[in-house]
Formats: sequence, structure tokens, C-alpha cells
Amino acid sequence: MAENEKLTCPICGEATYMVYGKYPRKDKLCGTHSRKFMQKEIEQCPDCGKWHNVGEECECKRQSSSPELLEEPAQEEGTKIVIINEENKSRCITCGKKTDGLLFCGSCYKKYHNKELLFRIKGCSSVELLDEDYEGRFTCKDGHVVKSKSEREIDNYLFEKGIPHAYEKELPYGKTKKETLHPDFYLPHYLGKDKHVYIEHWGYDDNNRDYTKTKKFKMPIYEKLGITLICTYEKNDTNDIEATLDRKLNKENIDENTINYK
Repeated sequence: MAENEKLTCPICGEATYMVYGKYPRKDKLCGTHSRKFMQKEIEQCPDCGKWHNVGEECECKRQSSSPELLEEPAQEEGTKIVIINEENKSRCITCGKKTDGLLFCGSCYKKYHNKELLFRIKGCSSVELLDEDYEGRFTCKDGHVVKSKSEREIDNYLFEKGIPHAYEKELPYGKTKKETLHPDFYLPHYLGKDKHVYIEHWGYDDNNRDYTKTKKFKMPIYEKLGITLICTYEKNDTNDIEATLDRKLNKENIDENTINYK
């Protein structure tokens, strides 16, 4: 190394001129960090070559010892919350596995690339997949194919109780063919002749804009049509769906020609 050769400090990036032999050649540090090195305040990691304060663990050691998944404890069984932070940026947002800077790992991409997923994001770092089975295909005991596990449980309940029902039967509300809704379940003559009942299972909360938009669009139409609608909810009703449906489908508890929210 020639005398007064221009170098760049690997810690702060500032340009510095070092006289050969004045400081240890391996340093190539600026004056401030050279003094810290000589006073044994900083040291260089023998594995990755990065500098850190003496007594502190190098960043490469912290990363290698970090768990494969950084998650918050889930409040509900089956719920996974992935935490994305500065030391955890290259991780799949659905399962938390390491990626090369992509949103999904290879296995999750293969699993979900043809599906619509809904996420809840809190604090710009906590990512929760609301329901990995949304827009899926689940076969019920009576052969109906539904889109979620909860809908399958409802369909199976109706089948086992011997309640005639149809899945997503068209409900016209206008003059054109496009003006139709598809309530999740249709129970013909459930309250008597021509007294039909419909069930809507609300699978997600109002934090999702598109979901909220759909819900706000459908509910006024149901009210205008004066249909008898039973509402069930993913968050509150699916822990014991049989008990929920026993109560909500009790004919004495149903108000006709209106929306039964509770």
C-alpha cells in the first residue's frame, strides 16, 4: 500500500488517508474508528468481516440464531401471524419461511397463486392470513361443493338435520340477468309454504375494503326484498357451529321478512 493512499472506512464510509505502518494495515479505518480499535472498543467479526462493539454479538450471529418463523402467539387455533421487520424482511407473508426477497415462498406460491387471499395487516409489520381456504373447493356430505370449511360445516349440519337446502341459489333483485345475488344457503319453505329462509355466512371482518363493499351492497337489497335472512359470523359462531345453528335456526327465534343479525 502506497503512503497516503486514499481509503474508505468500512464502518462509516468516510474517505481517509492512512500512512503505511501508522495503523494496522487490516483496519483501513478512519481516525475515529482507528482510535476505537486501538482502545479495544470495536472489533471485526472473523466470520463475516463486519465491525461491531466489543462485547456485543455480531449481526451475523443474531441472524443465524433467529428462529425460522417469527410469529406472535395466535389467539385462535390455526391462525398464523408473521412479523416482518428489518431483520426479517425476506420472508413469506403467509407462512414466514425465508425467501429471496419475494412475498411468497415456492410452496405457498404453488398453493395460492390461483386463489384470492385476504390479509389483515397491523402496524405495517404484522401480517395475518385471514383464511387460507377462501375460494377453495370443499365437498360436503351431500355432494355440494362449497368455498370454505365453515360453509362445509353449515352444509353438513343442514344435511344431517334433514333440512332441504341449496348452495348459492340465484336470488334475482332486478330486471336483468346480471342483477342477481347468491346468498350462501337457501332453505325453501323452512317456515311454512312459500316462507323461505336464506343464510349468509360472513367470513371476514370489516377491515377488508372489498369485503365491506360487497356486504354494504348486499344488505340493503336483502332488506328491500323483505327476505328472511339468517346471519352467521366466522369470528363468533364457528367455534361451535352446531350450537349456533341450533339457536339461529330455531323457528321460534326467527323474525320473518327481515335480517336476523344475531
